[in-house]
Amino acid sequence: MSYEVEVGRFLNLPLKKTIDVDLVKPMEAFIKNNNLNKSDEDLMRSVREFDAIRKNATAKALDKHDSSLKVLYQYYDQLSSLNKKMPFCEGVGVNVLFTWKGSLDKKKLTSGTPKLSIANGNFELLCVLYNIAALMTQIGSNSNLKTDDGLKVGAKYFMESAGVFNYVKDHISRVVGNLAVTSDLNPTTLHSFAAIMVAQAQECFYMKAAAMKPKLQAKLAAQVATYYKDAANAIGSGERISSLNQALEQCQLKRIYYECRAEYHEAKALVDGGSYGEAVARLKRIEPPMKILMKSQSKNLVGTDLNAFNTLYNAELKQIEKDNSFIYLDMVPKPDTLSPISGAVVAKAKVFDETEKLSAKFNDMFTALVPLSVHNALEVHDGKKKELVGRQIDRLRESNNLLNGVMSSLNLPAALEDVNSSGGDLPASILEKSRTVCSKGGVETIDQLLKDLPDALERNRQILNESVRVLDLEQTTDTELRQNFGDKWTRKPSSELTAPLRQEAAKYQNIIENAKKADAIVREKYHTNREGIEILGLPEPELKKKIPAAGSLASLKGNPVIVELKMLCEKVETIKAEREVIENELRETKFDMTDIFVQALTSDGAIDENPLSVQHLDRVYQPLIQQVNESTDSQKNLLANIQRASEQFSVLKQQTAGGNQREEMLKKLAAAYDGFQELSSHLTEGGKFYNDLTGLLLKLQTKCSDLVFARKTEKEYLMRDLQQGIIGNASEVADPQVPAHIQEARSVPPARPPPPASAPSAISLSSAPVPAPRRNVTTPGASAPPQPQQPTSVSLPAHMQAPYGAPPATTQAVGPPQIPAHQQAPYAGYPAAQAGAAPAPYSNYPMQTPYPPQPYGYPPQGGYQPQPPQQQYGYPQQQQQQGGQYYPGYPQQQPGYPGQPGQPQQQPGYPGQTQPQQYAAYPQQPGQQQPPPNYQG
Repeated sequence: MSYEVEVGRFLNLPLKKTIDVDLVKPMEAFIKNNNLNKSDEDLMRSVREFDAIRKNATAKALDKHDSSLKVLYQYYDQLSSLNKKMPFCEGVGVNVLFTWKGSLDKKKLTSGTPKLSIANGNFELLCVLYNIAALMTQIGSNSNLKTDDGLKVGAKYFMESAGVFNYVKDHISRVVGNLAVTSDLNPTTLHSFAAIMVAQAQECFYMKAAAMKPKLQAKLAAQVATYYKDAANAIGSGERISSLNQALEQCQLKRIYYECRAEYHEAKALVDGGSYGEAVARLKRIEPPMKILMKSQSKNLVGTDLNAFNTLYNAELKQIEKDNSFIYLDMVPKPDTLSPISGAVVAKAKVFDETEKLSAKFNDMFTALVPLSVHNALEVHDGKKKELVGRQIDRLRESNNLLNGVMSSLNLPAALEDVNSSGGDLPASILEKSRTVCSKGGVETIDQLLKDLPDALERNRQILNESVRVLDLEQTTDTELRQNFGDKWTRKPSSELTAPLRQEAAKYQNIIENAKKADAIVREKYHTNREGIEILGLPEPELKKKIPAAGSLASLKGNPVIVELKMLCEKVETIKAEREVIENELRETKFDMTDIFVQALTSDGAIDENPLSVQHLDRVYQPLIQQVNESTDSQKNLLANIQRASEQFSVLKQQTAGGNQREEMLKKLAAAYDGFQELSSHLTEGGKFYNDLTGLLLKLQTKCSDLVFARKTEKEYLMRDLQQGIIGNASEVADPQVPAHIQEARSVPPARPPPPASAPSAISLSSAPVPAPRRNVTTPGASAPPQPQQPTSVSLPAHMQAPYGAPPATTQAVGPPQIPAHQQAPYAGYPAAQAGAAPAPYSNYPMQTPYPPQPYGYPPQGGYQPQPPQQQYGYPQQQQQQGGQYYPGYPQQQPGYPGQPGQPQQQPGYPGQTQPQQYAAYPQQPGQQQPPPNYQG
């Protein structure tokens, strides 16, 4: 595997590199959020295996062999299949940021970006396809070109790679949108690659036809030249990429070479046909381009058979020209009158079919998952199914409520029970209803259920508000960065990306508002029936006290009206029981539409969900819907008969006050019981509704959090790229040029100091070296600094005199004693520094060299006192200054030992100041004058 453009006999292209990403966590989060068999351990295992397959295909080095292609094939096929079931995209899919680096001009600036990061599975697929095509070019280039099988294999890979490059070229713009792509993914660059590969495939077919007739070889060679001409034009008209300069030159030279080949084979065919004159003209026509090809560089780019062809061509030209001159005497036409050689197209780019699997034996690792379009269709179908079932159940419940209301208003069947009972007994139906209310907890249960509703509602509202808040915060941040960076902030705006999530949040917000209204209706109904429910919840003795006694109705036993009314009440209970059965069947009926949707996707390429869902829902639920219609229609006649019979029964009853009070109480209790049943059902369903809604909102919150995290990661990558781009642009700024006078000063080495003026005996140990005079370097037009008045002579300090009382030596006047370096103002007194001259390199001087007397400097300052008389013999004494007086100090050296070369020497101090500390071990600071070397002896 190669990561650089290689130009040999054939061009092979480098592979792209990517950054490793973790696929496991985002995929597991998507499976959990979308209820895709989240408890299936086999599915989780497949996710981990898929992550390993990506690392194997993108992170490891791949050989130039078919086995490496199989690795890329496996990853591409798995990703292509999985991307339909579990799309890798921002917002509603698996949030993974894929980053791919450019493979061309990695160390040079190009018009493209050095790398591109997109959270899109289709972008990953296109980059993997690019690597497949690039690896095909490498395998094709390495095939054995000396055998027919090797040439056939090379042509096969070149044509397949050309088709893949064309496919990537046609789809890359739709995937990346307005983002800047890397140079190798530029559509013009991909077009160039495809053209080169087709030309190389045609060249393989030409080489394979070496034993065929010259006429066919001429046509094949002419087409090779045409293809290389197209490739050169494609490279020249595309993006300027320096690593393709040699490829462009190779295409241009190969075009010339195969034009010569075509003319040569055409001449051979003319000779076989007896047309020697035209054959000579065609051979002479290629003489100038052959001279160009015989350059050394051309031999490397065209191939090793160029020399052999040149020899063969020259020999054929001489022989054919000789035969025509002495035997055939054909007229040689002018070159511009010759007809062009038509090409024979054999090599074409193989069209890449995205529906076919590249692997010979593809085994889908995620068979348990369905394509996302099927999954979405199933969700829509389930929504329609729930809507249909809910609508029919609501019809049944509305009919029951109407029926119960009528029965309660007529005090049925409690009024009929008084006929068979004594005046003080409770009706059996009331006792049964009381037991039911007590068994379900009575008023306390309703109160607790009502108490839990606001908490559940508030919890869901907080989750929804938090989800919207993180989306708003991310959008605000993205807007601010887009305003700051302008067009450089190229990622997709948050307002577009979060639109599906915001729509889902708006839907849940609407659901919450409707639930809030429903809760208010339930509370109102509870307050209406609370008193009756409390009475039904009393023990039987207390309940009996609450209900007024009834008059005797024993005389009405056996009356036809009573018998008919009793039969109608039994029929009411029968209808209610039938409706419970129908409701259970509506809830429990299930059928799977997966196979139907998959089949539609396979046959049509898309799923038209609405007609399919309507057709199958009608087929499954139509019998139950018919039962609901019959039940509601029969209720109309039943209620009419009940009201008629009830009116007749009222005429038969004795109209007593006590009877009226009892009847009103029984009606109230019957209505309270129906209200209790309805409240219990609604509140239980409401609690379940809020719990289910909490789960849905938590999934929405997870989606929002995953999106925000992915966007944060993308933001960090993009900002880092922008910062690197800013740094890279700053590094391109040219360094400031050093002035010419400074360069001149740097180029002149320091002058060697002259030999000392004193006698050799005095120089050996006692006298100090005389420094070389400084050059006064000034900038043009700058005035020289004022020169101090030079003294005639100066006595050497005591530490520089010869030991053991030798007479002191004198030296050339060198000016006043210098102020120590640490006490001077920065760069003070240095004309060279004022003139801009560069200091002499200090790396040539010993680090322990003391500061010798300077050749010039500032005049002595006011208050400077001359040195005291030095001791002429004996031990040199160190002078100490106290209060302006000098006193002998401790000996500086041991007797008999002169000062050693390179050691720091004692310097005179200034009045009122202590002796400065010497820092001889530190190098000279930049900008200060360097001391001359201390040459001893």
